[in-house]
Formats: sequence, structure tokens, C-alpha cells
Amino acid sequence: MGKDLLLTFFGGFLFGASVPPCRIWGSAYLGLASLLVAHCRRPMHWWERVLASLLWGLTSAILPILWATAIARQQDADFPSDAISWLFALQPFFLLALTVGVVATVAGKLWGERKWRGGNWILFVASLGVIAEWLTLFLPLPVHLAITQVPSEFVILSLAPTTGIWGISWLVWFAAAMLANFLLGHWHVDRAMGFGVGFLVLMFLFAPVPSTKGVMRVAVIQNSFDDPLEMAEGVRHADLIVLPEVALGMETPLIRKALKEVAAKTGAKIVAGLIEFNPPYNAAVMINPEGVEMLRHRKIHLFGAERWQFKRGREVEAAGDIGIAICFDTVFPDVVRQLAQQGAKVIAVPNHDPPVVGFLLHHLHAAFLPIRAAENLVAIVKADSTGLSQVIHWTGQIVAEAPLGKSAILRAMIALPQTKGYFYTAFGDWVVVSCALMAIGTVAGQWRRAKVSTAAQKS
Repeated sequence: MGKDLLLTFFGGFLFGASVPPCRIWGSAYLGLASLLVAHCRRPMHWWERVLASLLWGLTSAILPILWATAIARQQDADFPSDAISWLFALQPFFLLALTVGVVATVAGKLWGERKWRGGNWILFVASLGVIAEWLTLFLPLPVHLAITQVPSEFVILSLAPTTGIWGISWLVWFAAAMLANFLLGHWHVDRAMGFGVGFLVLMFLFAPVPSTKGVMRVAVIQNSFDDPLEMAEGVRHADLIVLPEVALGMETPLIRKALKEVAAKTGAKIVAGLIEFNPPYNAAVMINPEGVEMLRHRKIHLFGAERWQFKRGREVEAAGDIGIAICFDTVFPDVVRQLAQQGAKVIAVPNHDPPVVGFLLHHLHAAFLPIRAAENLVAIVKADSTGLSQVIHWTGQIVAEAPLGKSAILRAMIALPQTKGYFYTAFGDWVVVSCALMAIGTVAGQWRRAKVSTAAQKS
């Protein structure tokens, strides 16, 4: 057991090196493979598997927290360090341990059956990993191993318009399972290798090359402790100005009047977060320079205690080239995809990530947005009140980013794509369905081979 715990500790530490803000590309494969090897190298009791998975998940938090803390201190950004902040910072890694631990446990059980080793085992583990990630959409916080791949934006993110986030996650699971298979001494992987290479070649061949249809000048208000409307009032020559989540506080006639006045002075459309009262909604509105409300979005995916404070929004609607998604909405694939289906080219994101130890949640959330942008070929303009406000190109490239814990105004000019999304926008989570079919087919194939083998032995 000691060697297994050492292996999982080492693997968790390596995997953490790929988690934002560390972003050491490639370490995710070896880190995940180490946990798979620990679960497969010998039979384990259920409590040993739980302990190994938990140790792996919590160990993967070490480097991201240390790295995020170093960045925050370098930028002189103050962050809380109380027990609640630590709990929020560690929550994603508990859920990571649960998700990956379940897959690793099943993988370990199957590895004990010798007929499962090799290509079938690799394909099954990769498919099961994607299915497990999809199921986390029903947990308080989704788990996506794809965020470890964001640094390779011109290679891996080119898969996103075709496969969505799921194709990127499948690649992580596939590479880790392939590596684990080798480390366990099994080299017969022709079928899996051919499938993996074929998948990548097809996805790259079908990657979109959209043209542009114009540009939009955007400005992002990161207000920290300053008045967001006063900051926005000084912006000129912008087509769109985005303010943070609940930046205006409770919606009142006085607040609406002030917002209209700022829109008239700037000559820009303004998207600002506010709180609706009776019934309570976490909402955002878009006002044009004439003072007309063009769009209103009520947050659909509520985070943490918001579930008890606000009602859940239901409708997703775009106004021309612009759509609105609020903070946690962008961690899930549905809202941005529906906006892209309606023709949105720019997604305004009023945002407020809870400041925790080292602003870690800011970094984790920020890693989702390039994927959301590339999935649907939309630009994303995120305004956070405390840090890491961003302007992201529809390829997933980060055009501008604000520091932590300071007031800032980001200005950028972004090109608008001509196309209305791509394959993922049209067909959604087809990779998840394919993984389910692949898992079922692999199990059926193994069962059939076992049945034929048994019949042959009897004869």
C-alpha cells in the first residue's frame, strides 16, 4: 500500500502542475496515468481505492494554490485565508478526486481481467472518463480535465468547434490511459492507437476556417471598490461596455436613470449586472445609447449560496450580435451554445468570482472561457469586479486580461466571425453520446469474446 500511496501522491502533484494557473502542459497525462497505474498494479480493497483517489485529488491542489498565491502576492492583491475560503478553494479538488477516482476504480477492476488489457481497456477508460465528466454537470461544480489543455490554444482548442469541451477531455483520458497501459507493461495497443490518431486527423481536417464580418470595440470595467458607472462614464469610442455581476446593486428607478445617462454619454451599449427584487433574480441588462433596454438575462446556473438567495433564470436570448451569460453560466456548455445558435457573436459576461485563497477560483474559471469561446466561435467579454477580467477572441486566444485586486479598464477591438457557430453549436454533446456507445460496444465485444472462448473450451 505504501508504494501505491507514494505513486498517487506523485501523480497528484504532477497533475496539479497542469491545473491553472500552473498550466505546465503535458503533466496532466502523466499525473492521471499514475493514478490509473496505482489502481491497476495489484488488487485493492475499496477503502484503499478511496484513500488513493482522495490523496491524489488533494495533492493536485498543492501546486495550483501555491502558484495562485505567488501571483496574487506579486500583484499586491489581498485575498482572504479563513476556513471558508480554504473550503471553497479545495472544493473543486474534492470533486476531481470523486470523478477521477470512480473511473480509476472501474479501470482497476477491469485490468484485473486479463482479456480487458490493451486497446479495449484504453478506449473504455477514455469513454468512461468523458461520461463521468458529463455527469458532474449535475454536481455543485462541474469537473472538466480539458481545462489543463488551455495553453495549447492553437492545437488542442482547434478541436473545440467540432467536439466541444468533450473531445478535449477525451484526448486527456485517452493519452493517460495509453501511457498507463505502457507503464503497466502492456504494449499491444494497435486498435486504440489507430482510433486515437484517426480521431485527431478527422477533427483537424474538419476544423473550421471562418471569415470575419467586421469588428467591435469593447471596454471592460473592473471596478474593485470604485463606482463602476463613474468608471464607465469616462470610456469613449466603444461599441460595447461590460460591467461586473451585480455591479449596480438592487435595481431601482434611480439606478436605471443613472445607467441610461452613462449610456447616452458614452454612445455605447452597456451591459451591467444588477439584482431584481420581488421575485429576486441575479440579472444583467443591456441598454443602448438611447436608453432603451435591448436585452435582459437572468442567471440560470446559480453558484453556492445563490441557490437560496435567487430564483433560477429560464430563458436564453440574444439581441443581434450580442448575448449575455452571467458568471457561473459559462462553466456549463448550454447557455453560450444557445446564444450562438441565435446568432450571437459576442458574449458579454458580468462576473464575480469569490476571492478565495490566492484567487484560485478566478484562475480555474478563467480557464473555461477560452474553451467556451472556441466551442461556438464567439468572442467573450468578461468583467469581474475583483480580478482577471478578460477579452477573448473566438479562437480562444486571450486578447486582454486585467490584474488581480485592482480597478482597471480593458479596451480591445475584436473581429466578429461570419459563421453562426460550427458543428458543436449545431449538434451539441455528440461526443458524449459517442463515448456511451463506444463503452457499450466495448463491453458487448468483450462479453461476446468471453462467451466464444467459453464455448470453445467446452467443445
